[in-house]
Amino acid sequence: MDDSESSSYSFSGSVRRIGNSLLSLLQNRVDLFALELQEEKQWLVATILWAGAAMFFCGLAIIFVGFTLVWIVPDSARPWVLGGLSTLFILLAILGVVGLRRLLREKPSAFSESVSELKKDIAWIRSPD
Repeated sequence: MDDSESSSYSFSGSVRRIGNSLLSLLQNRVDLFALELQEEKQWLVATILWAGAAMFFCGLAIIFVGFTLVWIVPDSARPWVLGGLSTLFILLAILGVVGLRRLLREKPSAFSESVSELKKDIAWIRSPD
């Protein structure tokens, strides 16, 4: 038997290959975690920007519609129109909050793919050969 053959099957070579495999596995999981972190950041920034734009333009629309309606109706009906507009806008605000909460609740949990992969790894390690 040659020295190169016996060293390739040595204990240190096996440990080195196992260590290399574990480090590769760890690198894959860290890469997945980094990718998911980037996706979460992009989702959060986009959601905040869209929510801010929607709130701004909804606010402008509400102001202009309210002023227009109050300006159009006769003086005697203005208190009723203002009360009706206030009620309508309160209901719309409640609907907006409920919709936003539903959107946030339906979003998958952060790093769900990383957690799933780690659970698979643990199950694989614990399983008998």
